[in-house]
Amino acid sequence: MFATTDFPAPKTARVRRARTSVAALAAAGALTGAVGLATSAGASSTVWDRVAACESGGNWSINTGNGFYGGLQFHPQTWTGFGGGRYAPFAHQATKAQQIEIAQKVLRVQGPNAWPVCSRRAGLTTANGLAVDPGSTSGTASRDSDRGGVTSTGGALVVDGIIGPKTNAGIETWVGGSVNGYLDGSDKAKMQGKLGVAQDGIVGPITTSALQRKTGADVDGIWGPQTTSRLQSWLNKYVLR
Repeated sequence: MFATTDFPAPKTARVRRARTSVAALAAAGALTGAVGLATSAGASSTVWDRVAACESGGNWSINTGNGFYGGLQFHPQTWTGFGGGRYAPFAHQATKAQQIEIAQKVLRVQGPNAWPVCSRRAGLTTANGLAVDPGSTSGTASRDSDRGGVTSTGGALVVDGIIGPKTNAGIETWVGGSVNGYLDGSDKAKMQGKLGVAQDGIVGPITTSALQRKTGADVDGIWGPQTTSRLQSWLNKYVLR
């Protein structure tokens, strides 16, 4: 939800991600055709699930504001450079299968070191990463990240700790923004006004702490699933009734 530099640097290995060099982007053009992949029909857990468990706790819809998105923590340049933009502007808004498809394109160009720590922990290789059929993987990004019908919240939110268009729309309903499922700088500034902090449109530790106090979350200035869950419950109780 929030891409901003005023969040503290992540404390885990999620500091380096699949970053796209100019040469890699050029090579990506050769990958737009269909790639023959060995299937693993019916598989519910793959090497990509293990990578995601390391990168994001297995949350395919995660957007913590650290500048990387989705289960495999794509940098936006990498996501769009390898064709992810045809699915969604950011990786966390795409389905799990779509994220894995783009990850396989990255893997073919950059190898497992695109995920330098988590590839080793998960046992990712070029061979086993490409052997996964994205279509056989279960699940979508989340109910909240369903990109269909995000012009309204459609009632109460699922309290799942996952930020997506519906939760964003709930926030917009609360602050009086344009309800379109995307928080722009104006929406963030309006939210800051509701929270009584400086309205600069940049959500960092000060704004996050104020929101945590408002919603009854643990106050640590870091926006994570617990804060999102508390926010979703608060919106359901006070805004979306």
